[in-house]
Amino acid sequence: METGKLQHPDSGDERRERKRRQILAVAREIFLRDGYAGASMSEISACVGGSKGTLYAYFASKSELFRAVLEDSLTRHEAEVSGTIAGGGAPGEVLRAFSERFLEVLLRPENLALIRLVYAEAGRFPEVGQAFYDSGPANAEQHLADYIRGAVEQGYLRADTDPLLAARQMILLSQGWIHNRRLWNVTPAPSEAEIRENAHAAVRTFLAAFGA
Repeated sequence: METGKLQHPDSGDERRERKRRQILAVAREIFLRDGYAGASMSEISACVGGSKGTLYAYFASKSELFRAVLEDSLTRHEAEVSGTIAGGGAPGEVLRAFSERFLEVLLRPENLALIRLVYAEAGRFPEVGQAFYDSGPANAEQHLADYIRGAVEQGYLRADTDPLLAARQMILLSQGWIHNRRLWNVTPAPSEAEIRENAHAAVRTFLAAFGA
């Protein structure tokens, strides 16, 4: 008699993580559709299924859930961007790679939608802006500042360079004219050549200011 393969039931941790992922996916759709103010824990709970108490067992408040949605969305891209500078090296090629990937990730439709949501809500709900900054920009700044600190120590950049300030300048240069125009939806998505050209210009400007 044939016997099937033994089925191993999910552990409690696996079930909990699967439920958490489901909540985040549903909440993300509702936040993007209704905004932070318009989204309700009751509707999110109803769409997920189960009681409202179950939802609060995972996330104690709407602000905590929103922060988790941002962290889930933004940290998925963090390794992709920071990987361009992880190996170190001369700033010319390294920063061009960083700049291109950073802008490409920033311009993805799902990320533009999140940024538009944050801009719309941060005036009334400062915690929304803080959650976004902590989940994305702060991490990018720190990773890039760490690389720049190493480049200063290796003599590629001026000895008086402030790594964090320089990182913030490089990020702004990488956004260039393209990011705001896409954010305002006044231009179509840029081509790869336009993103590459923007990166080259950003690095030239950065090295003119900070190059040794």
